[in-house]
Amino acid sequence: MAVSPNLCDLPAEIISLIFTHLDYSDLWNCKFLNKRLYELTREEKHWQKLCRKYWLQTSRPYNHTWEDLFIHWFRDMGAYVDCYAHMKQTWDRIISYFKINCPLIYQTIKDGASEEELDRVEDILGLGRLPNDFRCSYRIHNGQRLTSPGLMGSMSIPGHYRSESLLDLDTIIVGFREREGVGGCIPLTLCLHSGLTQYLAITDADGYEPDTIFYPIQSEPVNGQKYMDAFISGTSFMDWLTSLANHLDNNDFPILQDQPFRFVHDPAAEETTNYITVSVATCFLPEISKIRPPKFFHTYRITMSMSPDAPQSEACQLETRHWIITDDNGSEEQVDGPGVVGEYPVMYPGANFSWVSSTSFTTTYGNMKGYFRMRNLQTSERSEVKCPVFHMKCQPYIIGEEREACKKRRSSDSDD
Repeated sequence: MAVSPNLCDLPAEIISLIFTHLDYSDLWNCKFLNKRLYELTREEKHWQKLCRKYWLQTSRPYNHTWEDLFIHWFRDMGAYVDCYAHMKQTWDRIISYFKINCPLIYQTIKDGASEEELDRVEDILGLGRLPNDFRCSYRIHNGQRLTSPGLMGSMSIPGHYRSESLLDLDTIIVGFREREGVGGCIPLTLCLHSGLTQYLAITDADGYEPDTIFYPIQSEPVNGQKYMDAFISGTSFMDWLTSLANHLDNNDFPILQDQPFRFVHDPAAEETTNYITVSVATCFLPEISKIRPPKFFHTYRITMSMSPDAPQSEACQLETRHWIITDDNGSEEQVDGPGVVGEYPVMYPGANFSWVSSTSFTTTYGNMKGYFRMRNLQTSERSEVKCPVFHMKCQPYIIGEEREACKKRRSSDSDD
């Protein structure tokens, strides 16, 4: 009777090739099948590949094997084996950006917390286990010292300034309150100037999906009842922090006064007319916006520049502006005015001028476009420089009644 071949009957080279496709748990289990497989699983190339994949390790200490190194890291960070590499790479990108561009902010970023410190925070908060991606991130860097400017970026318009710090664990504990509308949630960021706070939902106690990151907004009472609404800024800590790293990598945020301002530039919002390029970046401001009654507030930064290759005869000065402002219902408003923010910038070869302004909509989306009337400095002839259409959309949001309905449904489901 013929005996069916098994794995051990294969040549060592074939078995080793198969092992290169195994994950760490399967490779580890193969060690205990028999002596031959035990020896083949110990080949350095397998564990070197896994150390690079999961722990981003490209070198090992003298007198240690790659398997030793993998086990060392697994004992310390094994709870985060599925997210550590992503979170570490995300933090490395953030650290690199601030070290080069904003050294004062870089100096406020703290070293990682220990597993014991995170366990202590969970005991104090009493909300159960913190999200794994949050814990992993804080193992790598424990937020930043509470200071201004903050790691999460800044924004400034006349009469209002915000700069959000990523809170460390001790400050999260101090700032934690079982407030109405944010039950089961912890503070995540804070602006020292405005008090603006983002929260992370740990449980669904107040109707938020766990892992949601949001700005709580107090809207006007409905039928005499006050509700806490919220603008949603993230659906998981990992995606939320990765989004910041992506913007920094892409140089989306202009650096002003040694801090990144969270204007986001749409590549389509750029247009050139007669050597002059106009580009626009926008930002939604949840702290000034309301969901009920609807008032969604946006700020925008316009940069006007003249090509260095333009002839001197093209030098001109901005005299007036014309805007066409359209909301999501198609309602259109036209606005004319002298200059921009009280200025009449002169454009000459190589010159550029930036300014910040703002607008609000009663719909969740709106757009603007227009032109600037320029006067040639030599001939006094007038021309128009186009401003491309730029789009403004508020963050997703949830209203208080929806949260209350979610709470009731979950309470009813748990009772059943």
